[in-house]
Amino acid sequence: MNKQKTLILAGVMLLGWTSEASAYEVWVTNQGTNKIQIIDGKSLEIIGEATAGTKPHNVTFTADGKFAWVANVGSNDVSVIDTASRKVVATVPAGKTAHAVTFSPDGKRAYVANPGEATVMVFDAGNYKPVKTIQVGKAPALAAFSKDGKKAYVSNGADATLSVINTATLEVIKTVPNIGKGAMGMVISEDGKRLVVTGGGENKVSIVDTEKDTVIKDIVHGKDAHGVCLTPDGKHALVPNRQSGDVSIIDVATGQVIATVSNVGDKTDIIAISPDGARAFVTTRGEAQTGDPMAVSGKEPGVSVVDVKSRKLIKKISLGGDPHGVAVLK
Repeated sequence: MNKQKTLILAGVMLLGWTSEASAYEVWVTNQGTNKIQIIDGKSLEIIGEATAGTKPHNVTFTADGKFAWVANVGSNDVSVIDTASRKVVATVPAGKTAHAVTFSPDGKRAYVANPGEATVMVFDAGNYKPVKTIQVGKAPALAAFSKDGKKAYVSNGADATLSVINTATLEVIKTVPNIGKGAMGMVISEDGKRLVVTGGGENKVSIVDTEKDTVIKDIVHGKDAHGVCLTPDGKHALVPNRQSGDVSIIDVATGQVIATVSNVGDKTDIIAISPDGARAFVTTRGEAQTGDPMAVSGKEPGVSVVDVKSRKLIKKISLGGDPHGVAVLK
């Protein structure tokens, strides 16, 4: 009997540890309210908020999860937020319409894309001091890094190119043409050999060979591909299509669309995935605060939650305003 009680207790403790270990938060930037709305990843309830700059666009966490860097397109700066206190601890001046922040693989530098002036600004991530401003293509959206950190790729939406930056010299060493217009979201494959880039202006996703830095395949699917994320196993890329309100699931190895999650929401925009890969969180726009309102304004501002395994919508969380960026804090 004692042995049985011990086993039951151990099981309860194990379950408790597992539940605690799998806890995570979903942070959503809301351009209509100048707030970050925070959702519990398990209960799917709103549990808090944080204040950012004007029109917060995208949010990125440091590797240790202690800080969130929020790019503000309205105030042309970056809000650095302590994730424990949810308070702004620094405001970093950036370029015109600061769009997104990406950290180098070693976490030492932050790259901020500024579409309003066709630049990427590089900052020391520790002391927030500027290192260099790099001229890139037109309307740069964000940066992504090669696995070894030696190259940074910048998606340029207005001229449908990628700028390839040598991260040691901080110089553009190549421009890759024929990326889709509106080039925005990017993820690198697990083996580092392929870069997946969304090009919503041409309703396509481009697959780039990162050794030769050339486009090896274009995937035409959905309408207005925008955000993108990888499943934790690296096998699939999930791409929200703003105008068709769905999510394409792409096999990264073959470049084939293997499934479509339909009726996700009105003006599906940016996507993030839970640490266990079970749920995907897709922002749905409200009255657009940036860009062409006729193109991206939606009627149900919030976050749509998708069960990745069943490929079905499980909940819509209403947020109001104009939600845009989304990221998961473990």
